[in-house]
Amino acid sequence: MRKIEENDYWSEAVKRLLIYLTYDKQNIIDDYIGYFLHCMRPIARTVIAVCNMPYIEKGLHNLSDHADRIYYRENKGLDCGGFKDALCQLIGWEQIQEYDQLILANDSFYGPFDDIKAIFSEMESRHLDFWGLMKRGEGAYGLTGKDPEHILSFFYVFQSSILHSKEFRDYWERMPYYKDYRTVVKQYERKLTKHFSDLGYAYGAYAKTEINESSNPRNQFFQCDYLSYEMITKRRFPFLKRKQLSYNPLFTQTQENLALSIAHVDQHTAYDVNLIWKNLIRVMDPAQLQRSLGLQYLLEGGEGKGLSEAVVIVCVRWLNAADIVCEYLGRIRQICDIRVYGENEELVGQYQKQGYSAVLSRKTDIEIIQEADTGMYRYLCLIHDCDVSSEQMPSCAGKSYFFNIWENLLKDAGYVNRVVRLFDTKPYMGMLMHPVPIFSKWIGRLEWDWRDRYEQICRSIRELHLNAVTDPEIPPVHVTNNFWVRTEVIKSFAEKFVPYGEREAVLPEVCEYLWTYGVQDQGKLTGIVESVFYASMNEVNYHYYLRTLMGWLSERYGPHEKLHEFREIFQAQTAAERCKKKYGSFYVYGTGEMAERCFPWLKEASAFIVSDGHRQNLLFHGKPIICLSELKNTHDYGIILCLSKENCDNVVELLEQRGIKEYYFVYSPVYNF
Repeated sequence: MRKIEENDYWSEAVKRLLIYLTYDKQNIIDDYIGYFLHCMRPIARTVIAVCNMPYIEKGLHNLSDHADRIYYRENKGLDCGGFKDALCQLIGWEQIQEYDQLILANDSFYGPFDDIKAIFSEMESRHLDFWGLMKRGEGAYGLTGKDPEHILSFFYVFQSSILHSKEFRDYWERMPYYKDYRTVVKQYERKLTKHFSDLGYAYGAYAKTEINESSNPRNQFFQCDYLSYEMITKRRFPFLKRKQLSYNPLFTQTQENLALSIAHVDQHTAYDVNLIWKNLIRVMDPAQLQRSLGLQYLLEGGEGKGLSEAVVIVCVRWLNAADIVCEYLGRIRQICDIRVYGENEELVGQYQKQGYSAVLSRKTDIEIIQEADTGMYRYLCLIHDCDVSSEQMPSCAGKSYFFNIWENLLKDAGYVNRVVRLFDTKPYMGMLMHPVPIFSKWIGRLEWDWRDRYEQICRSIRELHLNAVTDPEIPPVHVTNNFWVRTEVIKSFAEKFVPYGEREAVLPEVCEYLWTYGVQDQGKLTGIVESVFYASMNEVNYHYYLRTLMGWLSERYGPHEKLHEFREIFQAQTAAERCKKKYGSFYVYGTGEMAERCFPWLKEASAFIVSDGHRQNLLFHGKPIICLSELKNTHDYGIILCLSKENCDNVVELLEQRGIKEYYFVYSPVYNF
């Protein structure tokens, strides 16, 4: 463990104890954690790290360089369970009494971006009993009703007045080990502040959030998640929360805050933004990152200069596309190397006549990439032709698809120069793909059969030993074999493939699903690149589709403000149809807002169920309301859970205690607002 030197700050007047809680699915401690502890070390007499995992696979130095002691435990009770064990068992109340101040912090944020000593100095001048960095005003949280004002639990500071009290000790001793994140938020984060405030202890928060608070409980929200840029630049919030990456706030705003926040941290603070990138790329789904960070780049074309560091690999199959391919290649042949691989002699000869280096090859894309000279080239464009005849579909569709690929990857010499410059200015960008086509047969492939292929893709990821994050609900950024990529990234990915024929390998048709995960495995991001002309045209098309589809949905299901509400209705309708087909009848658990919204599709329910002791009325839209204990036979009907996620978790436990295993969820993620 860390050896304390004589010139350390721990001997200053205030004796502070910092308990830092961390958890990682891969048992990795990233560098952003080491930086936070480095910043906290000068103001803390003792630093205790609690790892809610059995061991650390990588990055131990980020704890051991700064912590006096490191404890390992199972992830029982999540964060508050770790704090409970640290206080009640690992450290003990007798030692706690030696400190003037206790800091409880977890690993859910990046920073600090400001001087942490100045923050503590100001907050201690307010003479509070406990404080945090940000609070949420009194209001509603999801569908659970009204919640009191509370400090957000990622960073608590308790002064001696509360730290040494019997109430504080009793609070932690009596705290149960909560089973899930939602319950922790509801029972721990939202109630701790009021609990101690009601006992007479004064509290406050550092960030200035009052300007965005509302007297309407439904309009309260977590400002550090939804207004991170404003919080950092105007409201004195010195951190960036990690959690907002997993949100989809499109029912209230766009994604501008996250990208603006990271750019501000990079350009206007001393914080090393690479600490953020390294963690984000490792733990987030690539498609989620692409959406959340707005990794879609619009470039102009024009004249360009020579690029000795770029190579274009063209894989051709269609003689009918040769003229169009050569037209595009003619615009860039003076600035970068071009390699053409063809499947038959006539096709190869056609390109050789035009002066291109063309060879006969039936190798897969991976095998061709494996031959690329990474010592000579830094960037590689892999691109394919396509059928532009009218044999398989009207040629206008094939040519439009060709245009989608080639116009956005190889528009002209100036455009290629700008692609390379984009890579140079964004070191964490690993791959750039052309935009997803939204016309003809491709409009029906927007999810690319992702759910059907999901297990197969995950199996391939495991076989290739890729460090990648997938989600059955989130398709890849794109499914295509056409892209720009850093050669070091793609070569490392290609080397993980076993040559075909040695054993059962990843099939070529599966490979197009894997590119973004191979890029993530190399610690890089995947984005979309498109020409300004194509983007201006495509924007109009997106608006047309959105207006048309939302018009149909609203006409069929009524107007709704939030996209997830439509999904809840779909799921309620589907669940009802399945229950009727399998059982002939069904019950609905819940009589709240979600049940109100979905009632037209659940009105054939035999009854609506509420938990024992929660029945306030006998009827719900004319249907009987019964308590769970009144259910007799548990095998002749289906149960549809029309409840929020956290209420579902509680009800499922009650159902399974009664031997009921067959139930259907209506819940669709309601983002923490």
